[in-house]
Amino acid sequence: HLVLERARVGERWRSERWDSLRFQFPARYVRLPDFDYDGDQPEGFLARDDIVRVLERYAHHIAAPLRCGVNVQSLRQDKDGLFRLSLGEAQLRARRVVLATGAYQQPIVPPIASRLPAELQQLTANAYTNAAALPAGAVLVVGAGGSGVQIAEDLLAAGREVYLCVGQHRRIPRRYRGRDVMDWYEVVGLATSAVPPPDQRPPAPLLTGVDGGHDVDLRDFAARGGHLLGRLAEIRGGDLILGDGLLQDIAAGDQAYAEFLALVDDYIAHNSISAAPAEAMPEPGAMPPAPPTRLNIPAANISSVIWATGYGVDFSWVECGAQDATGAPAHTRGVCAVPGLYVLGLPFLQNARSSFFWGVAEDARYIAETIAAEPS
Repeated sequence: HLVLERARVGERWRSERWDSLRFQFPARYVRLPDFDYDGDQPEGFLARDDIVRVLERYAHHIAAPLRCGVNVQSLRQDKDGLFRLSLGEAQLRARRVVLATGAYQQPIVPPIASRLPAELQQLTANAYTNAAALPAGAVLVVGAGGSGVQIAEDLLAAGREVYLCVGQHRRIPRRYRGRDVMDWYEVVGLATSAVPPPDQRPPAPLLTGVDGGHDVDLRDFAARGGHLLGRLAEIRGGDLILGDGLLQDIAAGDQAYAEFLALVDDYIAHNSISAAPAEAMPEPGAMPPAPPTRLNIPAANISSVIWATGYGVDFSWVECGAQDATGAPAHTRGVCAVPGLYVLGLPFLQNARSSFFWGVAEDARYIAETIAAEPS
């Protein structure tokens, strides 16, 4: 078999992550098959470049038959059932192909971005590096998921004025009852629960590994000088038209936090698990004032906009087989409807941890065993 990589090992971590990013789970969760974390800070949070080194070491460890700098431009299936991969001037043919291009391929930018004033610098979360790379002036971050909140905090720490557009979000504790939140995800079964339909999946939890990992509370961001706004609904002339649901969304985040604590407490009580004593939910800070429903861009001195509005997949180059509702090839546990075609590394491929470092191995093993059981 061959492993084709269009750039370098870990390229997205090299060139599509900001400078201060820390892995959002403790280092002991950065593990792959037969390749556990071997450093001296298992409870620490690895930096971006540390993750790249892990991937490089793993490729060497398994002696991967790796070809870097190979860009697969199209994938077709010939009449004899073999797949044809176009690499530009060259081509490859293969009996089986595993599409392991990951979950965060194509940044999503809403159509209203085209209505922003032309002089504003616009970039997506994967293109942000640091505050110094942006023009002087305030920064508007659209999207309060994990990336948006962490980028907004990075900008605020650099002394920039930051406006953050907030929608639905899920607040959870970084640690609870003596353990990291991801330990509880594994213990209570959230990481391995059944796959919900795409339209029923909850927002990703707000987590950060910066400063040793801490709870993310948007009120803290506001208390430190950040400006919280409701959802960006429209752009008219030089004005941002904003939703009025910010306070309700923050309250819903608090409810998600309380529900998570209750879930863990109930599981511990019913399964006699040894754990630290229950902790009260931290007293939340004061709610920010109701935000404006209209904000003038020049008056706010906004000079740049960062779109942290999520990612989609891009399988437009795969010219065989049907696609599911997310745009990925239709599949069951990574085995596609087209014989010989497989996908790996997508969210909820099998369960919630399918796109995590330590979870992808289970999916990969299933696909490998499926291939091995097929006639050669």
